[in-house]
Amino acid sequence: MKKIVLSTLVALSIATVASASDVKLYQDANGQVFTQAADGRTEISTHQGTSVSSLTDKLDFSMLAYIGYDNFDYRNNGAIKPVDNSQFELRRMYFQVKAHLLEDPKSYFRITLDENNNAGYYDMNIKYAYLFLNNILPFTDVEIGQAHTTLLDYEESHSWAYRSIDNVFTEQNNAGKLNASGDRGIDLKTNTKYFSSEIGIYNGEGYHADQTHTAVNSMGMDYEGRLTAHLLGTGTDYNQKHTYFDVSLLGKDNTKGNANGTDIQYIGVHSVFNMKNFLIAGQYISAPDTDKSAAVSGHSGKGYSVNVEGRLGEKDQYHAFARYDSWTPEVVAGATKNDDRTYILGAAWDMNKNVQWIANVITTDNQHDATNVNGTVNPNGNEYMITAQVSF
Repeated sequence: MKKIVLSTLVALSIATVASASDVKLYQDANGQVFTQAADGRTEISTHQGTSVSSLTDKLDFSMLAYIGYDNFDYRNNGAIKPVDNSQFELRRMYFQVKAHLLEDPKSYFRITLDENNNAGYYDMNIKYAYLFLNNILPFTDVEIGQAHTTLLDYEESHSWAYRSIDNVFTEQNNAGKLNASGDRGIDLKTNTKYFSSEIGIYNGEGYHADQTHTAVNSMGMDYEGRLTAHLLGTGTDYNQKHTYFDVSLLGKDNTKGNANGTDIQYIGVHSVFNMKNFLIAGQYISAPDTDKSAAVSGHSGKGYSVNVEGRLGEKDQYHAFARYDSWTPEVVAGATKNDDRTYILGAAWDMNKNVQWIANVITTDNQHDATNVNGTVNPNGNEYMITAQVSF
């Protein structure tokens, strides 16, 4: 037995050398390993591989994770002051597969699994599952299924690169929370040198909920759109190191909401200017009250957001960034309007192409108590964060 164990350890130790130098290994009936062939000895394969079986010729796999540490330092906010706390977090864990099913190599089916913290256990749920068809119309692609909504993907790639620490403005909890990042529907994407757009029709609940059909809860459909002018002609050749200047008109309409105030309607403008070492972006959103009763739609209000970023280093690997959000929820007649304000300040380091480290603070400074008009709890205070964004 000792000889067999020793032979196995020797085999494991020299397996790499054997593979690299074409040395062949042989094993006898007792399990001993040799480097020469002889009667009763069987060759050990050192080049065994693992195959992936698929009905398509090509599969692309990728992963994205946000690993973080948070320290929450709250302030008195009216009568409410939550207990300060610290915690390690797995904020996001994407696992993505693209299956190229058609002759066009740019067309594919994508499925993205996303972790969900369920009472301390992490479950995987489907974030995206759609068929992407390239050039279904001139300069126009389409996503069909559980697809991107029309604004967030553009904004994250063009003007706010730090979703690992906070969402874009229209998705932010401390603003109107007007959008989900994905929903079941169809999204038409048009891209040219000087113009791009996304036009979508969706169920309206977002990827995390189902379309309901009762008289009280029926949501109706969401109609969303983004129209973008690429003033410097960089629409189909986007890169963070390029100089570009974009102006976008964006909006959403769903006025057939229910008695729970889930109908949303808004219109806004977004602009971003970027050069190799600097970016500045801003947007303004107006979401009118669509509730026909004496109450107020929970997502209605007005607000704006501004963010800047500077980049230094031989490979622009050092970043400093800041952002300010201001949102004023709509209130019932005669009530005082108060602002929800968010300040973000941080720095980032691109360790390599796969890992980015981020240190930042988020300050919430609302003028009312910790529960805002749409029912979201956003206590005042500072949130100190360390984040590792990992992708491959």
